[in-house]
Amino acid sequence: MKIAFDGAAERLSEIIRGESNGMAHYYVAIDGADGEKIASLAAELADKLAAFVIPTDAFAYPSNKLSAERKASPGGVFDYERFTREVARPFLAKQLPVYGVYAERIRGTVERVQVPERGVYLVAGRYALHPEIPDFYDLRIVLQNDGADETASAYLSAYMIEEFCDVLLVSDPAEADGEEDGFSGFSLPLSFDGDA
Repeated sequence: MKIAFDGAAERLSEIIRGESNGMAHYYVAIDGADGEKIASLAAELADKLAAFVIPTDAFAYPSNKLSAERKASPGGVFDYERFTREVARPFLAKQLPVYGVYAERIRGTVERVQVPERGVYLVAGRYALHPEIPDFYDLRIVLQNDGADETASAYLSAYMIEEFCDVLLVSDPAEADGEEDGFSGFSLPLSFDGDA
């Protein structure tokens, strides 16, 4: 499903309310190249849905441990191992995560965040749909890549993130599906984890 980015929060909140009806918890990923737009959309959705936002920026891979090989791999600057350990696995086990917020300036954790009980959780930022993360999402949203950022473009292209999302947010309203087009369900997960 394609939705125009302008005004997307209203339409997405309707989809999330409809799809999460009767569910104790609903997990949403918002990925894409433009971190500012992702953060803005996540804040708007959090306000409309009383959701909790987990920013992927908290999971930067420590630069002093970043090998040349990992740095060259798409999404290698994201600490998907720690994200899996601290966020994905607890959610899969129906537990509330506690995660560390990494700060490069001290090359360590600056705070620990206890995720509160909420009905909707938003994982927002680049690499939210990295294929090394066990798939626990109910809805996968991606902001269409404009190609301006080569690093983000490489990641989105290498793992076909746009192709496997449930909702693609487009900048050109002419590319969006019509309002009469309903939400058609979910795509195949990006990762296949036997433990999930």
